[in-house]
Amino acid sequence: MIRAYMDKKGHPENCLAVLFEDLPMLVFYMKDVDGVFIRCNRRFEQFHGLEPGGAMGLTDRDLHEAGIADRYREEDREVMETGLPSPSRTWMVPGAKGVLRWWVSRKTPVRDTDGKVIGVAGVMYEISGAAGVTEPFARIEPALKLIHGDEPGTLATAELAAACNYSESQFNRVFRGIMGRSPRRYVLRHRLETAKDLLARTDLPLSHIAARAGFYDASDFGKRFREQEGITPRRYRIRLRETLRSPA
Repeated sequence: MIRAYMDKKGHPENCLAVLFEDLPMLVFYMKDVDGVFIRCNRRFEQFHGLEPGGAMGLTDRDLHEAGIADRYREEDREVMETGLPSPSRTWMVPGAKGVLRWWVSRKTPVRDTDGKVIGVAGVMYEISGAAGVTEPFARIEPALKLIHGDEPGTLATAELAAACNYSESQFNRVFRGIMGRSPRRYVLRHRLETAKDLLARTDLPLSHIAARAGFYDASDFGKRFREQEGITPRRYRIRLRETLRSPA
């Protein structure tokens, strides 16, 4: 429905899409109520390493790891359910080459001619490297890069604190103030989301997933997963695939 509506000649949001095409410093996109991309500018495609038109029909899960995609989707739902634009928010977004960059993002609901919310539109602009703009996030950026990097490592609080030139107590206080949770909780959530993504996309043994997600071993992985998700990793994988096989 939204695609046909948006394709109408002279539709204001359609005109906006053309306008944003000529503003390469901005990323512009639109998604329907199911989170499927139905409009974007070339800057969006380039950032994600896509050919022209390559974003159409994709979702955030196709472009980001599960944890990041789910946070974006949660924000989309908030905007659509309240019918109000989101405040400007700062995100650390990995691009096509895995390089983490800082962006300011804002979203607004998209409505049809009857005022019904039929999707969400958003714009982002990069602030990586802009002096003073990324405060307070720049204070913990070295730790975030370690957490979201390719090598899981131990990611002990002492290691993360040292990367940011803080004592452990200072780092815990600063990190919690910025991210809303302790470093340990943040690392655990990131590892769990990484594991869930691997469970969904691969047939890797649980021991391999545990290692790639940064858990001590398969036993530690199973225990943490069950505590946080209320289900074992094996059962999570089975249930997910049963759902995918079920007729719509």
